[in-house]
Amino acid sequence: MRIVVNSIYLQGEPLKSTSFLEDFLGFLCIKYPETQFYFLVNKGTDGHYPSSANASIITTDYTINSFVSLKIWSSIKLPMVLRKLNASVLIQPFGLTTIATNIPQILFMYDLTWMQKPALLPPTFRLLHRVFGQKIIQKSAQIVTLSQSLQQQLINQLPVLATKTTVIGGAISSVFQPISSEHKQQIKNVYADGRSYFLFIGGNDPSKNVVGVIKAFSSFKRWQKSNMKLLIMGPFTPQKEDMLKKLSSYKYKDDVVVLKNLSKEQTVLITASAFALIVPYLHVTEESAMTLLTSMQCGVPVIASNFEAMTEFGGDSCLYVSPDETDEIANKMKHLYRDEQLQTTLKVNGLQQAALYNWDNTANKFWDMLLKVI
Repeated sequence: MRIVVNSIYLQGEPLKSTSFLEDFLGFLCIKYPETQFYFLVNKGTDGHYPSSANASIITTDYTINSFVSLKIWSSIKLPMVLRKLNASVLIQPFGLTTIATNIPQILFMYDLTWMQKPALLPPTFRLLHRVFGQKIIQKSAQIVTLSQSLQQQLINQLPVLATKTTVIGGAISSVFQPISSEHKQQIKNVYADGRSYFLFIGGNDPSKNVVGVIKAFSSFKRWQKSNMKLLIMGPFTPQKEDMLKKLSSYKYKDDVVVLKNLSKEQTVLITASAFALIVPYLHVTEESAMTLLTSMQCGVPVIASNFEAMTEFGGDSCLYVSPDETDEIANKMKHLYRDEQLQTTLKVNGLQQAALYNWDNTANKFWDMLLKVI
C-alpha cells in the first residue's frame, strides 16, 4: 500500500500547531512498516516528519499564494504527483480535497470554521470554499474527526455525509506524564519563583480568551490573597502583542509570567508541574480541546470551557465554565484551590480519562476505515 500525505499547504510551517497529526502519522509509520508513506512538502518546510525507513519526503518548490495557484496545484500538479507515486490513497490533513482525481481521499477535519466562521480562514482558502464548498467535502471517501460532537455537527449540516465520517478519538504524546514532587519544585523555582501556578495554554490568541483568564486570575487573587502565579504559554502572534502589553498596568503583573519560544521538553515539564490548567477557550476546535489531555495525562486538574468537544474529551475529570463569565472562572479557581479532596479526585479521574485516548485505539480505528476505503 502506498499512502500519500498532502502537506504542501503548510508553506514552510510545521506539520501542525499541536503535535497530534505529527505524532499520529509517525505512529502509523512504525505500526505498519510494510506500508510506504509519502509526505508532500514545500522545500524548506520546518516540519518534524517521521524518520522511519518507510517514510519518504517529497519536496516541491511550488508556492501557493493565490486562488489560482491553489487551483493549479489541486487540479493539475497534485494529480500528476499521485500518478507518479502510484498512490493507493491520499490523506488530506487540512480540510481540503481535490476533485481532479479518483484516488480515494481521507479528509481530516477539526472544526467547521469553513462553514460557520469562514472569515477566520486565509483569503485563498475562504474563496475556495465559497466557490466549491460542499464539492470539496463530498469528494472525500471518508472524513476523519476526533470527536463524536464534531461528527454530529457535520452530519447535521450535511446529512449526506452520515455514512462517510469516522471518529478515531485521538491521543497525546507519551512524553506527557506525571513527575515527582521534587521535580515539580525544581520547575517552579525556574519559572514561578518557587510558587505554585495556574497554567494557561493559548498565547495571545483572542479566541483562546487570555484576557478573560487574566481578569479571572485578578478576581482570584483579590478574593484569596494567595501567592499563586499565572503562567501563560503557547503561540504568540506579533500583530496581537498589544494584548500582553496591557499587563504593564495590571495590578498583579508581578504574578503573571509570559513564556515564549519554549521547547517541547520545557512545555511538558511546565504542564506537569502546574497546580491546574485553565483553558476557558471562546472558540474550540478538536485540537484545542485535546489540550485537556496533555494535563490530565500528567495528573494535573483542568478548568475548561463547557463546549461539547471539551466535555467529550474531559468527561467528569474537569471543572467546566462558561468562557465569557470571568467570575465563574475565578470561582472555579478558588474552589479548586481550597478543596484538596477535589484536587485529588480530578487528578485520579483525569489519568483514567486520558488513558482512554491512546495511540493503539486511535490507529486501529483509522486503519480499519482505511482498508474499507481502499
